[in-house]
Amino acid sequence: RVLQLMNLTDSRLAQAGNEKLELAMLSFFEQFRKIYIGDQVQKSSKLYRRLSEVLGLNDETMVLSVFIGKIITNLKYWGRCEPITSKTLQLLNDLSIGYPFGKSSWIPWDKGEEPSRSSAGIGAGPDSCVRKLVKLSAVQFMLNNHTSEHFSFLGINNQSNLTDMRCRTTFYTALGRLLMVDLG
Repeated sequence: RVLQLMNLTDSRLAQAGNEKLELAMLSFFEQFRKIYIGDQVQKSSKLYRRLSEVLGLNDETMVLSVFIGKIITNLKYWGRCEPITSKTLQLLNDLSIGYPFGKSSWIPWDKGEEPSRSSAGIGAGPDSCVRKLVKLSAVQFMLNNHTSEHFSFLGINNQSNLTDMRCRTTFYTALGRLLMVDLG
């Protein structure tokens, strides 16, 4: 139902939007990602069967496409709303890492260990979540059109603050990870 509501609210964003509703949807996406998206998730989940029946989302790639569509929509329409922009970029960042976990996850190379291909998530295999993400046309759009023309929060203004710079850093970090996927 959240995905159906998202389609309705996104179709009306040009007229008006609801910040609290958008933040609630982003929280839903965050929890959904942690539970149902990633290389460790069982793909025969009842949820994926139900998504196929109700919304025509047949597999993880289609669900990822919905996530990226929402990310692009938020960055386009909510670029001047810091809470939504930050939370949207965190979702993009988390997806680009390839883990089904949040920020507080243990990452092996944080402890000075050398990352292996499997522990890094990126390039973990031909069917990895991140590889599927990179193949999406919407992700290719972001990789090819990362300008303020498409994403207003990237615009340079005289009142640039630390939060704007953090948003840009998060955005370009995620894009950099996605660019590196095929390089191994």
